[in-house]
Amino acid sequence: MNIYIYENQSAIDFDPISNTRATCDIRIGAETFLERIQFMFPDASISLIVRDELAEVTKERHCDISINPESVEDGLWLLGNVIWEEGDLKQLANQECSFYSGDILVGAYLSKSNGTDWMEKGGPTHCDPPNQNKVDVKSVYCQYLWNILDQLPKTVLAEFNQKANRVDPKNFPEVSFMNPGNIFVGEATIQPRSLINAEKGPVIIDDGVLIHGQSYLEGPLYIGPESMIKPFTQIKNSAIGPMCKIGGEVDTVIIQGFTNKVHDGHLGDAFLGEWVNLGAGTINSNLKNNYSLVSVQINGKNVKTGSEHIGCFLGDHVKTAIGTTLNTGTVLGPGAMIATDGFPPKTIRPFTWYVNGKHRTVLLDKFLETAYQVKERRGQNLTKIEISMFKKIQNDR
Repeated sequence: MNIYIYENQSAIDFDPISNTRATCDIRIGAETFLERIQFMFPDASISLIVRDELAEVTKERHCDISINPESVEDGLWLLGNVIWEEGDLKQLANQECSFYSGDILVGAYLSKSNGTDWMEKGGPTHCDPPNQNKVDVKSVYCQYLWNILDQLPKTVLAEFNQKANRVDPKNFPEVSFMNPGNIFVGEATIQPRSLINAEKGPVIIDDGVLIHGQSYLEGPLYIGPESMIKPFTQIKNSAIGPMCKIGGEVDTVIIQGFTNKVHDGHLGDAFLGEWVNLGAGTINSNLKNNYSLVSVQINGKNVKTGSEHIGCFLGDHVKTAIGTTLNTGTVLGPGAMIATDGFPPKTIRPFTWYVNGKHRTVLLDKFLETAYQVKERRGQNLTKIEISMFKKIQNDR
């Protein structure tokens, strides 16, 4: 089967996480949008249709997948920011129709001629696919980052059901498990006096994780490979990507990966990219004092979230100094850095230092030098393609 996973014109609504990755590479739990489809169709021929400015970095991240192919065949076209249900996809395969989640067009099964015609007209990033017989799907369309956070309990449950084995408490005699039948632990180390509570949802602890003693983990929860949880940490309703270091209080948070939030401080209703470092005592507000609904600035637009509980959204390589306070609905672009008293502005553009109440443009050479060191500490390299992407983002800021 041919599957084409595409971005459309709303991809930038996932600011700031989508500044540096295709929407299908955004984490929704243990998996990304893309990984969920790959799990359901392991033998499919998958191609990605992404924004031109992200084509090269996407090719680098997915060297075994065709990116922005020059020609297409009969196949299933799926919007990349939908949490697809297996029942929907298997029912829709091989019948020419358009797929709708509510009033939103989220995909189609297209013949080669219809797919080619769409691409010749500009493709997904410029216009919608040809309209065909309408089919409603149960799969959830996510337009903004907070929509993904809303789906965490359902997403983690689906991912947990993919796991064959449950934890055997006898293997961890000094660890307390509540509802162990709802807990999966890979090749991980859990120190004595930790409490893992799966009464409200499943808990998935991946390989190589180290959980220090006297930590409290509450489901629904995913802890990614090689991550480390500091002593006395409280985490619930969250998805922590690979190789993160986490401490303090974390509630309803998704972290793409490779991020440090080691010290005390509350982080809630938030979405963080990769290579983020939060200084000691960094905290965020996720509720206004008057309990009013929170609005967020997304790409210059004031977006009403419809929610009382909205925290912060931090792009890749964001850094905060010690004691930083972030207001409800704060959006920090990739490469931003904060070192100031009181609340900084709720929106800070990419590659901006906000220091002592003033905006300053980040010196790209110094940023790249630090980024190189940060990635090297995790055994990774800063590539030329990434550098080109960062330069373009800074030039367009």
